Amino acid sequence: MKVKIVDVAKEANVSVATVSRVVNNIPLVNEETKERVLEAIKKTGYKPNAIARSLKIQRTNTLGIMIPDISNPLYTEMARGVEDICGIYNYNIILSNTDFSPDKEKESLDVLIEKQCDGIIYIGKDLTDEFQEILKNAPSEIVLGNVMDERGDLSSVLIDNESAAYDLAKRAIEKGHKNFALFTDRDGGFTSDKILKGVKKALNEADLSLDEELIIPGNINVKGGYAMMNKLLDSGKDVDIAMTMNDQVALGAIRAAEERGVKVPDDLAVTGFNDYWLSEWVNPEITTVKLPMYDIGAIAARMLIKMCEADEKESKTITCPYEIVERQSM
Repeated sequence: MKVKIVDVAKEANVSVATVSRVVNNIPLVNEETKERVLEAIKKTGYKPNAIARSLKIQRTNTLGIMIPDISNPLYTEMARGVEDICGIYNYNIILSNTDFSPDKEKESLDVLIEKQCDGIIYIGKDLTDEFQEILKNAPSEIVLGNVMDERGDLSSVLIDNESAAYDLAKRAIEKGHKNFALFTDRDGGFTSDKILKGVKKALNEADLSLDEELIIPGNINVKGGYAMMNKLLDSGKDVDIAMTMNDQVALGAIRAAEERGVKVPDDLAVTGFNDYWLSEWVNPEITTVKLPMYDIGAIAARMLIKMCEADEKESKTITCPYEIVERQSM
């Protein structure tokens, strides 16, 4: 037989209202009575109705996560950070994969709102003006991960991609590289734009320039890197380093170069961006930027939970540190 709240009240010799206050963590019950109720809950095996409880306290203790590609380890690490923090604070998670599709993003947001998520973490590669307005007016609390609302209306957690790309390009210049190619996202986006800006800044400071024909767009995965490297080599352009959007692109680029008889880094240096775990297990090991993706997810979750519990409402941006990891590919 299913245990009801009245059974707990009878066991603890208190009113149903008192049990409800304890279950919903309403601070109107003295410690002794609270302990008696908790003991009665344990003894009877009572399981509070989560839906009824959420209606009572106007919270479901559930966060939604919108991820563009769950197969990408960059986003998987962020999701793990979110999950671990939610476990500490007793929050549940609903995860939605959006496949980099604006239509799917809108659909996913609607579903997460319908599921009454207290807060939603939007992880994407870009934030359009239209979707910024949609998120801004959403009934759930919102935190951005790995992308920034440059209007300042929404809180975000990310790294300074422009500075990271600048530092990596500057390190390459210090090692004697002058002729740069950049493998970038064919669809553009926040991160892609910031990386391009950082690379150009470092080159300009060194009185160098980036040939626009050597800004090569493509899919930001292994196959995309393979295709972009072949396009670069087919161009016949004089290049001594190819900087890529992420380590998966770098892996594909190195494979294509090897097949064409181009040695990395002797003939052509290649860099990544995110420090994918496989990057130190390939030959040559990939020089990259280490991004604290787990930390970004964990900080975003903690920030969002505080917002949901009304401890903190003011929007802010938290910038996490990054690290240049120099290995054998540069």
